[in-house]
Amino acid sequence: MGDWEKPLDDLRWHWGGAYLISFSGPDNWVAQRRDNRQTIRADSPGDLLEKIRADYAAHPVSRRIGGADRPEMPGCRFRFEG
Repeated sequence: MGDWEKPLDDLRWHWGGAYLISFSGPDNWVAQRRDNRQTIRADSPGDLLEKIRADYAAHPVSRRIGGADRPEMPGCRFRFEG
């Protein structure tokens, strides 16, 4: 397990319903809002967490759109089977 896997799992566990969260290399942590796809970038998981909290406090992400438990895209004409 890499040093980045636990922080990534933690961020996804707590914020994955509102943000698509990824890690793509050293100093490259990314969260993308599920409602409007706005992207937040950070150099560390702690920095990304702070930015997510600030972003969410300023503009909460609607949980009625596609998310971890509802993978359809906003405005999708057909629902995924499953």
